[in-house]
Amino acid sequence: MPDTVTQTNANAESSKLPLEERVERLLGQMTLEEKVNQLQSQLTFLHEYKEQRKWEVGHFRNIAHFMHNTPDGPASAAKCAEAVNEDTKKSIAANRLGIPVLQNGEALHGAQWGIATSFPQSISMAASFAPDLYYTLGAAAAKEVRAVGVRQVFAPVVNVCRDPRWGRAEESYGEDPFLNARMGAAWTKALEDNGVVASPKHYVDNYGEGGHDSFASFNSWRVLRELFLEPFRACVEEGGARSIMVAYNSLDGVPCTSNKVLLTDILRGEWGFKGFTVSDYGGVPGLYEAHKTAESQAEAQTQAFEAGLDVGLGFGVRASYYLLLDLVKQGRIPEEAVNASVRRVLKVKFELGLFENPYVDPQEADAIVNCKEHNDLALEAARKVMTLLKNEDHALPLSDKTVKRIGVFGPAANTVSLGGYAGPFGGLKGELFSRNSVTPYEGLRKRLEGKVEVILHEGDTGAAARAETCDAVIFFAAIQEGEGQDRSHLTLPKRTVQAAKSLEHAAIVDTGGGQQFEIDQEKMIGEISGTGVKTIVVLQNGSIIDVRNWIDKVDAVLEAWYPGQRGGTAIAETLFGDNNPGGRLPVTWARHAGQLPLCYSIKPSGRGYNYLDDDGKPLFPFGYGLSYTSFEYSNLIVPPEASKNQDVTVAVTVKNSGGRRGDEVVQLYLRDEYASVARPNKELKAFKRVTLDPGESRQVELTLPWRSFGLWDKDLRFIVEPGNFSVMIGRDAENILLEGAITVR
Repeated sequence: MPDTVTQTNANAESSKLPLEERVERLLGQMTLEEKVNQLQSQLTFLHEYKEQRKWEVGHFRNIAHFMHNTPDGPASAAKCAEAVNEDTKKSIAANRLGIPVLQNGEALHGAQWGIATSFPQSISMAASFAPDLYYTLGAAAAKEVRAVGVRQVFAPVVNVCRDPRWGRAEESYGEDPFLNARMGAAWTKALEDNGVVASPKHYVDNYGEGGHDSFASFNSWRVLRELFLEPFRACVEEGGARSIMVAYNSLDGVPCTSNKVLLTDILRGEWGFKGFTVSDYGGVPGLYEAHKTAESQAEAQTQAFEAGLDVGLGFGVRASYYLLLDLVKQGRIPEEAVNASVRRVLKVKFELGLFENPYVDPQEADAIVNCKEHNDLALEAARKVMTLLKNEDHALPLSDKTVKRIGVFGPAANTVSLGGYAGPFGGLKGELFSRNSVTPYEGLRKRLEGKVEVILHEGDTGAAARAETCDAVIFFAAIQEGEGQDRSHLTLPKRTVQAAKSLEHAAIVDTGGGQQFEIDQEKMIGEISGTGVKTIVVLQNGSIIDVRNWIDKVDAVLEAWYPGQRGGTAIAETLFGDNNPGGRLPVTWARHAGQLPLCYSIKPSGRGYNYLDDDGKPLFPFGYGLSYTSFEYSNLIVPPEASKNQDVTVAVTVKNSGGRRGDEVVQLYLRDEYASVARPNKELKAFKRVTLDPGESRQVELTLPWRSFGLWDKDLRFIVEPGNFSVMIGRDAENILLEGAITVR
């Protein structure tokens, strides 16, 4: 039997052969047990690692993922790379054929380990309406992922979020399927173009009624086709995703983990997906333990595999698919089915070049991770996500020539607020944060040094007295949310609560960044605004907030989202006019929880849209956002007809009619005037963010692919019907400025 080094070299030497031949040659040498190993994945925490690590499995949650929580603080990139190299070396040594392990991890808004760059959270970047910039961020994140030897990440999250009570709303791109598709495909393509396998998740509908994470979905197949599946299709067909992560929940009574319609018929049959699928962690045993659709773990693994689930992600020493070998030997699963899944995995490993180059250079990792270029990108992105919601009497921007003393209040004032899956930075106080991270308080101090005195007020007493000594006050508000933290109330929390487990057998991995609340935020806002001092509220959150009790009392509200590690700098720049906010809401902002679910692209009602005690209208519509300047729209050009399989270009002239340089997001909505099935009143089908100097005009072109006019007919077939469409150009979903019409032939 050849030793590991000889066999590895042989695999490397075969690199000149066609990919398919390399896969078949290697597959032909493998025993059944070795094949099954390639379909198993494992996650072990640091304290379990030495005792529980199974070196022969084909997939592993890279150990560097947990190295931001060591007693000595976050590990350097070099230390992370060394640890992953050592793990890979041991894995190859334990494998007779020298097949390298595929190290996986997370990169929702940057690599999640050590001191990797933390870019703005997903919902934040959705507010930027800038997929091109988002691609650039994704490419940077991929370079940092690769630098430590991680070659697969479970991102992006392209679950359309239509209930902001869902704790993971922050991980999404909001309520609109088109925006989700554009942003999700951009992040996916950026990862894949830079040698990292993307795994869009959670396929397909990841929450249930009331915003409950992983609850059974009652959505019809029509709703799934029109809304929830579309971003995944874009990630596969346009983004080139080579993996898909499956959701925990059930759909029409069938768990997604064992849903053949999803995993085989749609994913492979319709979209031509050639990669491999993975469960969410513990998803396979959940068929037996949670959903009760299997009478045993053996039956659960059989159901998942037969449906088309290639790799099961699991915890601890039992890894995943731990009974698969026996199931094949017993004849319950044919070996050729195993071969098909193994081919997909091996193909990706060959494509990644893991056989030739399984290791990375630790010194190079230190040079790449959180480098100046990536740090600057984080700041550029943070500037783009700033979304101005209220600006009474032009309260903003503030001026360092008239404001000489500013008071800073609130739980998020001196915290680096990044949201979930953020690595080491989230929740760290100003004096403890790692390099390159800036809190809002520190951002203001640096921006105003030598010009304005900045006072940080901590605690929950004496706020009004402190505010009265200032020329302006800023309250930095935050909420409690995240994985396993669904909300029943949308108001600002005044104390930290213990989140209930959403499922009896759910396994939640602590992603860090937990926010602690010891003050009544609404009460403090009332106290400081009651002094008559100019009051600005800055929100740092990933989902909407019920602001009814205080928004009329304050002068301005800036939605900063989770703006990344340089968010403190961007916030300070925006408050003082160095940056003109150009973000727009990727969600409809309901007035209160009683209006939920609420979205802009509703279908016609047989009666009306209001309640007995509520007009049903949101506080802020989808796409909404103010600016420090103003814009005028004119000269809409819409082609009279659209021909089959041809793109359509719509043009509109936009002018900056104000006195400041600024960004405008031009939004194009379509309405199908008559169709064979009920269609939404309007749907976002194109957008473009443009930057204009004062007085500058530009003709903005918006492309409508032929698919834009399509629908799912009565038999759930995607078709384009002849007919008339209204073309609406707006500043947001409710503020439609120009309208035209086009006939589809």
